[in-house]
Parts: sequence; structure tokens; C-alpha cells
Amino acid sequence: MNRGLADSAAAVLVLGVLTCWAPGYWPVALVEVGAFVLLGWVIVTRRMAGAGLAFCALAAAVGWGIGQFAGNVTVYRFETGKAVLCWAAGAAIFITARVACTANATRNRFLRWLLWFGAMVSLFAVVEYFTSQGKVFWWFASAEDHVFGPFLYKNACAAFVELVFPLAVYQSLVDDRDALVYIGVAAVMFAAVITTVSRAGAVLVTGELVAVVVLGWRRGLIPAVSLRRRLAWTAVFLVALAAVVGWQVTLEKFREPEPYRVRGELLRSSLAMVAERPLTGFGLGTWPVVYPGYARFDNGLTANHAHNDWAEWAAEGGVPFVLLMALLFMWSAKPAVDSLWGIGVPVVFLHSLVDYPLREPALAALFFAMLGALAARGGGARLPSAPVEQS
Repeated sequence: MNRGLADSAAAVLVLGVLTCWAPGYWPVALVEVGAFVLLGWVIVTRRMAGAGLAFCALAAAVGWGIGQFAGNVTVYRFETGKAVLCWAAGAAIFITARVACTANATRNRFLRWLLWFGAMVSLFAVVEYFTSQGKVFWWFASAEDHVFGPFLYKNACAAFVELVFPLAVYQSLVDDRDALVYIGVAAVMFAAVITTVSRAGAVLVTGELVAVVVLGWRRGLIPAVSLRRRLAWTAVFLVALAAVVGWQVTLEKFREPEPYRVRGELLRSSLAMVAERPLTGFGLGTWPVVYPGYARFDNGLTANHAHNDWAEWAAEGGVPFVLLMALLFMWSAKPAVDSLWGIGVPVVFLHSLVDYPLREPALAALFFAMLGALAARGGGARLPSAPVEQS
């Protein structure tokens, strides 16, 4: 039963990511309905796991939004209602993944889905960038000059890779038979981030690579001789693919004199909003509505997000909501480091300091699914949990 649940959860995530580019609300509804159906399956089959800290934090976040809606705290009930549904769907996919991934074999199967799907999306992101002329999957027109697989926004693609990249790096360390295959997969994912020209993505993915390799070596996952050989191959693959997609543009982005000036102005506006309503916030999902009254500049563009999820959470949900997210972040750090393959979860929390990756519903669903897999690993049997563990 858990195997079917894991496959169904993976299917919802795959469909959500592949359709996240589409206009309208239906791609969001696809993820939300799928998440709630899976939660219903878990409840009907009476396989609910015991409450843990991560579950309590997520439940409290959903409850906070419901309280804002019911208590007329929000300045825009419709947007807060949509945001509550999105958070509830995230909690539902978290519970589903936690239940489905309790057994090591099922968890490995689920992570294998994510690993190879991440490889496919990364490859599409690179090829589409250079050949599709802004058309998603070479067919569907978009308003962008370039697209990255199913993602219209570069930092969303970078955050997606941040979640799946540690899976490939970890597997390249523990799988002696197919190490070169996984090194190649990791290199393609790295090239996808370089293609996006995301400064935060490039820094964080490089940090993930170093963290997984160093921690894996210190834990004895791979002998020193084999490690040196695989590091050499990794360097060859990474440098070659980065050169093909063009690392120079990303490097030039780091040389900009004030790379985060606009984000700084948005942050100050968000902090002014927090100061106005520090305890209640303006209502989940309402930042774009409230921001014009606190705007510090006008560059002729519409500001739809604060480019800082943490500041936006504070403005919308108040300080208590941010504390819930901080609790979730701190909880995720230990199981992520213990597993190595889950390091992308706290890394995306860090990326959220300079962008808004968790505002993309499909990406948020993937994030909460991996959080659920980490929770299952912590609560289940403490055995090796490689994404493609050999039997």
C-alpha cells in the first residue's frame, strides 16, 4: 500500500512541476486536489503517523491563516483563502510523504522518482534555454525571452535543482557500480543552475556539493582513494558542462555594483509593513495588495513579491508566523545533515532570504514532500537511506 501511495505522491509532484508554467489557477488546483485526495487516502486507510514537531509547525501555520480569515484580520479575504488552501495542501503532501516513506525501500523508491525527474527537468532546462526561444517545451508560447524546462522564472528553476541536486551527489558517493552515471546527472543539474544565471542558486548548489562530499567522506561512505577519483571525474564533468552553457554570464552578475539594491528596497518596505502589524500581519497572500502603500520607489514594474519569503511571511502573518517557519527550518537541519540527500530542504529555506521559491505551489509541494521524507527517516528505522539503495 505504501508503494502505491509513494508512486501517487510522486505523480502529483511531477504533474505539478510540468504544468507550473501554465497561466490560470488550474495548475495550482491540480496540486492541491491531488494533495487532498492523497491525504484522504491516508485517513481512510488509517495510516496517520504520530504528530511530530514539523507536523505541529505546519498545522499551526495553516491554523494561523484560518484564524486570520475567520477573525477578519486579513485585508483581502480572497487571497488569504487561497493562501490557506496552498499551505493546507503543503501540509497534506507532507503527511502523505511521511506515511509513504516510513519503510526504507519505499522511501528509496520515492526518492528515485525525484532524482530521475530532476535529471530530466535539468536537461530540458539547459536545452530549452538555448533552443526554444521562450516557448515551454518548444511549443507553448510565454512572455519570457528564455524558459528553463517548465519554469518561467530562473530562481524557481534554481531552487528546484537545489532540492534534487544532493540526491545525485549522494548517490555518486554510495553507488560504486554507477558512480559515473550519477556524477553525470549531478553535472547536468549543476549546468542547469549555471544556465539560469541565478547567483544565489550557483552559490548554494556549490555549497551543497561541498557539504555532501565532505560529510560523506568524514562518515566513511567512500574510501579516500575512490573519493579522489570521483572528485576528479566530478570536476571534469562540472567544468565541461559549465563551459558549454557559459559560466561567464553568471560571473558577471556577481560583479554588479549593487546586485541586491531593489531587493533591499523591497525588504525595507516589508519591514515597515511588519512594524505596522507585528502580531497579526495583514493576512497570508496579501503582500502584493498591501505593498503599494509602503513602496519606497517606482521603477515602472509591478512588485508581486518581496523577493524574500521570510520578510513576506512576516508582513503577511506577523512575527508568530515567522517563528513557526524558523522552527520548521531549525528542525529540518538535523535530519537533512544526517541523511545528506535532504540537505536541499534547509538550503531552500536559505534561498528564501533573497527570493521567493516557496511561492510557487508546485515547488512548495516538492519541498514539503522532501520534508515529509526526512520526517519519515527520523521516525522510522535508522538504516542507510540512499535514493537508489542496493538490495
